[in-house]
Amino acid sequence: MAESQQSAESQELVANRAGVVLGFVSTLKENATNSFREAKPWTEVFDRSAFGKPSGMTEATGRMRKNVAYFKVNYGIVGLGTTALVMFLNPWSLIVLAFLALVWAYAYIVRTSPFVIGGRELSEREKFLSLSGFSLVVTFFLTSVGSTLFYALGLSLLLISAHAALHVPDDLFLDEVPEQQTGGFLSLLTGGSKPAATVVASAV
Repeated sequence: MAESQQSAESQELVANRAGVVLGFVSTLKENATNSFREAKPWTEVFDRSAFGKPSGMTEATGRMRKNVAYFKVNYGIVGLGTTALVMFLNPWSLIVLAFLALVWAYAYIVRTSPFVIGGRELSEREKFLSLSGFSLVVTFFLTSVGSTLFYALGLSLLLISAHAALHVPDDLFLDEVPEQQTGGFLSLLTGGSKPAATVVASAV
């Protein structure tokens, strides 16, 4: 009887944790969809008549500031797309990331009993720090995933910076950017609605 009750409680706990994860993913998807709707037309992004060499560093910096504010959603899509492409071209990196995702899923969703090391139960904080340290070691020291990620992010930054510096901005750009949409790249995740992290915190 006791074992049956314990099994039922474990299943309920797993279901609750899975619900939290699904809620997080759903909110993240909704926020990303809302942000993507704010993207400027790609014909405007790649309008060849709007490109020109800046006269100097000051002009290039000014262009970058205006273009990042105006095209930030498009630049976010370019960054995500470039990173995804680089990762897909490196299958080993995807395998490692999938393995780490499974480890975290097992620790926080599948396993209901606490971790015990040397006869001592790990607290939630210790479990999180241990998994974070393990993930960092695997990513940056035991595999080439870290260098692949840095390469992808560097390539994304190079492409975005080149476009922002060469694209001649219209002086009306800044007038068209709503005040609440100038939050930068993270707006792709928040989408101007309830942050996904808040959903997880409230669910837990």
